[in-house]
Amino acid sequence: MIEFKQDGLYSKRFDDVYFNTQNPLLECFHTYSSVVDALEGSNITIAEAGFGAGLNFFSTVSSLNGKNLHYIAIEKYPFNKDELRQIYQRFECFSRYFDEFIKQYEVLQNALIRINLGKDIILDIYFGDILEGLKELNFKADAWYLDGFTPAKNPQMWSEELFGAIKYFCKNGAIIRTFSSASIVRLRLLDAGFSVKKLKGFGKKREMLEAICVKEYQKPQNWYSLPAIDKFTNVLVIGGGVAGLVSATKFKKAGFNVVVAEKMNEVATNGSSNLAGILMPLITLPTTVLGLMHMSAFLMARNFYKNSEFSDFCGVDDYGVSELQLKRFEEWGQNGIFELTKNSSLYPSAFIKSAAQLMPKSLCSDLAKSLDVKFGYEFAGLKKSGDGYLVEFKNQKRVSADLVIFAMGDKSNYLFNEVFYDKYMQLSSVRGQVTHIKNGIDLERPFSAKGYACKSVNGVQVIGATYDRNDFTSCARSKDNEKNIADISEFLIGKNVDIIGSNVGFRGYSGDRSPLIGAVHDALKFKEIYKSLLWTKNRENHAGAVHHQNILISSAHGSRGLCTAVFGAEILLDMALGRQICTTKSILDSLNPARFLVRKLKKGLVK
Repeated sequence: MIEFKQDGLYSKRFDDVYFNTQNPLLECFHTYSSVVDALEGSNITIAEAGFGAGLNFFSTVSSLNGKNLHYIAIEKYPFNKDELRQIYQRFECFSRYFDEFIKQYEVLQNALIRINLGKDIILDIYFGDILEGLKELNFKADAWYLDGFTPAKNPQMWSEELFGAIKYFCKNGAIIRTFSSASIVRLRLLDAGFSVKKLKGFGKKREMLEAICVKEYQKPQNWYSLPAIDKFTNVLVIGGGVAGLVSATKFKKAGFNVVVAEKMNEVATNGSSNLAGILMPLITLPTTVLGLMHMSAFLMARNFYKNSEFSDFCGVDDYGVSELQLKRFEEWGQNGIFELTKNSSLYPSAFIKSAAQLMPKSLCSDLAKSLDVKFGYEFAGLKKSGDGYLVEFKNQKRVSADLVIFAMGDKSNYLFNEVFYDKYMQLSSVRGQVTHIKNGIDLERPFSAKGYACKSVNGVQVIGATYDRNDFTSCARSKDNEKNIADISEFLIGKNVDIIGSNVGFRGYSGDRSPLIGAVHDALKFKEIYKSLLWTKNRENHAGAVHHQNILISSAHGSRGLCTAVFGAEILLDMALGRQICTTKSILDSLNPARFLVRKLKKGLVK
């Protein structure tokens, strides 16, 4: 619950104010956002320790003067949506940006969320302790705002460890601003290697501090270090399913020339081929990397699909059909993403209010209309050609590109067996069959239980789905239709269901259930560089990872590809542009294509 006292927005926890009610916008500009004018270039990165109510962010947005902004903030004690709405009733001048901000804002503890305000402003917020947050991030800022509560009330925010860490997140010449002029802050900035001077403070405050980063520091590297992407113009995406088409769309919107190569004669013929599907997160325990990954992916995906005519944001009921699943729901507690209800007639359910029913096949076809898609291009191999690649397809077809993205779904195993030579990669194909019925269940919104059911689309209701690993039968089977009906039979009591069709697709899965997203590693060089990892894995610094230059992958999305494909596309674009990745290091490492090889190397099992 927020509280305004006479002198500002008040924090009981720290017995201090977030901002003063006397000219708070002028104070923000004087202390922080006026730094924008001193930053060179059209693309700037600003970081903030202590996002608070976001006033410094909105003040900065209002001061850009045509510059593009990537703003990265860390906040341990965030406001919820209702509190922020109440606060910003006092700042109507920011309504142009705030209205879109609040639609995308969700608190996800120990994770990073991304908010896009138009095409020129990215806001990344990590919710958690600042020292833990910095371990999860990787960027270089042009400027830092240090705006925690006063050092006397919040000493953790002004520790030696913090200043020692911040220097690794500064470009050479980066400017650090803080309202505080306390001697302990000045001395710790000096000890960390910054040059420091005093500036005139705002209003009754006599002085404030400005520091300059006088050299650029490099963080320790290891086997999961980020790739160095060479400058590129022409992008080739191989695969015309949702992962490939979303990636192509994002790279095209970023200004690159993009070609999509699809082996079939239309898009979305495999795992993305269903008439209807559900956009929802996989709810696992909130402390797991897998759970945070799926929640992060869901938040990003819902924003991507929000304007599609093939999306229906009607919400989804996720039924807790086991004690384990119910425990997972309960562990999340109060959150802004789903509401737990235990009075359902069948099972407790998590109502995911911003989940949606999508039409994957139609959605893919719609994305393809704006892209250069080459049909009948079945990947055969690639070789270096000048500064880029010559990619070869069957029937003697070729495409040149500076950057290649593989999104081949369940066919990705071929890449690592025959092209990139990583025999420790754990990928498999999983056959999935959905059933089309009529006279099924009259639903206000889709649900997921032992099976799932979508709302009717043009008289057809999609239910599913089967999971059969390494089963390559392409034709529909009656026994699979029977299984799909049996899995939702509790919801069909008294119904005479008519089966009117089926659809079979093949999904790519990894051995640990997480997608494969990132730069493709050079497995042969990995085995040489990290051959002693069994004994050296606990050292702080290692040789950096070696990747196949400008080759990226987004694959193994399984049955959650509508969520994770969007997440993967954003990650790849971040990597290619060299900016802060849209998620934490823990999540990114869990998606790294080299992870299976690294695990074997750590155990001394690689020959």
